[in-house]
Amino acid sequence: MKDKIIIIFIVASILILGWTLVQNLTSEKKEPVAIEEAMDAPEVQATTVAKLQDGDIFEMKAEIVQQSVGNRIIKRLAYNRQIPGPIIEAEKGATVTIRLTNLLDIPTTLHSHGVRLESTFDGVPEEMGGVQKPIEPGETFSYTITFPDAGVFWYHPHMREDYTQEMGLYGNYSVQEKAYWNSVDQEEFLVLDDFSENDPFYADSINKTLMGRYGNLLLINNEEDYSLTVTTGAVTRFFLTNTANVRPFLLTIPGATIKLVGGDIGRIERETFVSSIVLAPAERAVVEVRFDTPGTYPILHRGKEMGRIIAEGKNVLSRDDFSVLRENKSDYALLRHDFTKWLTKKSDKKLRASIEMSGMGGGMMMNHGAEHQGTKTEESGIEWEDTMAMMNEMSNDENVTWQLIDEETKKVNEDMSADWQFMEGDMVKIQIYNDPNSAHPMQHPIHFHGQRFVILSRDGKPNDNLQWKDTALIRTGETVEILVEMSNPGHWMAHCHIAEHMHSGMMFGFSVHAQK
Repeated sequence: MKDKIIIIFIVASILILGWTLVQNLTSEKKEPVAIEEAMDAPEVQATTVAKLQDGDIFEMKAEIVQQSVGNRIIKRLAYNRQIPGPIIEAEKGATVTIRLTNLLDIPTTLHSHGVRLESTFDGVPEEMGGVQKPIEPGETFSYTITFPDAGVFWYHPHMREDYTQEMGLYGNYSVQEKAYWNSVDQEEFLVLDDFSENDPFYADSINKTLMGRYGNLLLINNEEDYSLTVTTGAVTRFFLTNTANVRPFLLTIPGATIKLVGGDIGRIERETFVSSIVLAPAERAVVEVRFDTPGTYPILHRGKEMGRIIAEGKNVLSRDDFSVLRENKSDYALLRHDFTKWLTKKSDKKLRASIEMSGMGGGMMMNHGAEHQGTKTEESGIEWEDTMAMMNEMSNDENVTWQLIDEETKKVNEDMSADWQFMEGDMVKIQIYNDPNSAHPMQHPIHFHGQRFVILSRDGKPNDNLQWKDTALIRTGETVEILVEMSNPGHWMAHCHIAEHMHSGMMFGFSVHAQK
């Protein structure tokens, strides 16, 4: 039986490949926009820290740079010539202005991911249902940003993220509050990414829409061989951000003691020791790590080394309080008081994630979903690698439409926007179901702009450790209930943060109306 299935799949794949070749021959030839040599561009630089005070103006430029990869010099995109871009540090409650000048050869915007700012400055262009006109090459736009929450956030374009974000346009915000985090010996920002130095992009279409663009190079802070030296016994706090187009990271540091203390927006309800961290695209984590003995500690993604920590010497003032797991109950007191009410409440909205394909043999791809079925584990339901490279290579935004479906109205993607209207102060319970029986099941990191939420439950299991989030990973076959605090008036966007999925349809708008 298995042999028959394999034969059928091979035949179908050959037919599909043939169809694709015919399409390519008969359709208008599309021109790639990258990757290409950039010999005349300035060299990429390492990340710096910009410490801003309330009222400060920060000049930032999006520009073309060059970077050496292997034996090639290739084109990259950067903020202020840096990949990752500058770490913008500010105090909680501060208001700053970022003047972004576009020196690229394409329009751009700036989205401040996870920051509950004014919708005018959210960076979503009009063509995607937002309010901002794109910043054309040579133009400058000023973003006024107030930071209401402490934590680690990040910024990136909201136009052609599949290309611009992949090519290097991203950076972190560090929003500080006195005595907010534990006392540690040092802090480091680790920006996780993967990069494809050979795959072409296209100016007038999105490619690799089936599974997204998996890079062949695993990067930490734009380095293939990241290294950090620490003092043995000292405690280092790492701010982790996943900026990859599609790849979820499963991080381990064998031999180190890792304490999870924060997530997307601020502190978690209860600190906890962990052996690994799963980060979907756009998610963040804050961990405190102690390296108890001298030596080299590898940073691994699913067994693949991305970098290393070198512990040297001995810190005689090693922190005895590291073993204490702090609780941040006050951050979630109101939610916990009414938690049973929210758990048992009927969902206000129900979303189903699915896909529609044309000419790609979608019916044959349901076998792929079987990989995610069976006993569920922490890793199940996640596509860690591009397992269907040929099909992915054939896909584009003309033959693949990723869908978020409103289960009540059956409206799809942007068509549902008119029905998603809320009032400031509403607490909205949303159920999200990732259909394992769709033509191509895959995980989806769902991001809500301008608001924050908590995860109430996964597959009916109540959440026993709350954290404020802006992005939730919905694994294949999983049902996740979230409670969104509609605190920030304006017109906003929700979407899958796999760049290729969003640009092939998986997004919609929602509005929060101010109380009179």
